[in-house]
Amino acid sequence: MKPLPTLLLSAFLLASCSSAGAITVDDAGEMTGNFSGDVSTVLFIEPSAVKKEFAKFKDTLKAIGRSGKGKRALYEEYVPVIGANGVLGGITELWPKCHSEGHDLGKVIFEKTKDVGVSLRVCRDGCYSGCMHGVLMEAFGGARADVNVDPEQHVDIDLVKSMMDTICKDGTMTAAYSPGDCAHATGHAMMVLADYLVPDAIRYCDGFGDEHMRYYCATGAYMEYVTERDSEDAASGKRALYPCDVGKYPAACARYKMVHVIKRLVQKKSDVAKLLRSCDQLTGKYRTGCYHGAGNGFMSAVYGGALTAMNVCGPATGDERAACIDGLMERMAKYHPDRADDVCDELPLGSADRTMCEAAVGRGMYDMEKDLRLYAL
Repeated sequence: MKPLPTLLLSAFLLASCSSAGAITVDDAGEMTGNFSGDVSTVLFIEPSAVKKEFAKFKDTLKAIGRSGKGKRALYEEYVPVIGANGVLGGITELWPKCHSEGHDLGKVIFEKTKDVGVSLRVCRDGCYSGCMHGVLMEAFGGARADVNVDPEQHVDIDLVKSMMDTICKDGTMTAAYSPGDCAHATGHAMMVLADYLVPDAIRYCDGFGDEHMRYYCATGAYMEYVTERDSEDAASGKRALYPCDVGKYPAACARYKMVHVIKRLVQKKSDVAKLLRSCDQLTGKYRTGCYHGAGNGFMSAVYGGALTAMNVCGPATGDERAACIDGLMERMAKYHPDRADDVCDELPLGSADRTMCEAAVGRGMYDMEKDLRLYAL
């Protein structure tokens, strides 16, 4: 495995200065639940009774900004005033594609209810399940080791394993989310527990007994890492694909890292091929993972018609091409099923590419029968 060449990275950075014909990406969450029935009355306040307070909350949150600090303290202040429903409503009005903005709300909700099932019903599908992620982050916080007993250990490993099994089998969780959904959310919590030390978080994820649960947990852990640390890593001069060019789950990492890399380095269509050539500097499953990440990272551009599936995955061959198509289509199938069918229909009838495309659409997100041989070392 080779790190990305410095000259190639410099070329990407120069290319990113152009704003003409920009290729857009999105980093909305990858989970939605299947909640039905009435909205929970826990932490609920009738919106019509707190209109002025709601407006003040929204103005304050807007001033903090989407990536600003201090959201948890604000949510703690306003949940008793406008309800968890009001806080979530304010977040989604400001940022309809919110995800990480909902994490702190989920933490506050669990802090107040001390019950995973109740908290999930309060969150429902808020912020593309970002609220639910926050619930699990806070719930797993109880697994931190007592530093007075064991100052070298981040968490109580035995307790983490027990909680993984219990939470992902909770009735409210299983009624609304697939096992893979829960494992992904658990991965977010594991990275927080590990204080963003990647090897530790992946070791915690490996506490799941099933290989698919371990892999999907790793996807959540890496999503959490790159969401919080990508800008810092880029500013400090770390390798363009760090930490996805090391470790045992390169595709789980690259599917999120590439979203950020594309935002920085791809501004026009001609930059796409340059970025894809960076994948070829890697070897084995690291290269496969890179192409898988490129597929997911360019999903919005293909959905919107700025690129075609073959613009993104055509340069790859063999396993890399299959992984790229898989990365491109599985999330599109979840959020844009009609467009996903159209993208597959654009490929030649009877071709291997079309067969792979249709299979990826059929599997969708977090399939528990997915062949992981391409994705894990």
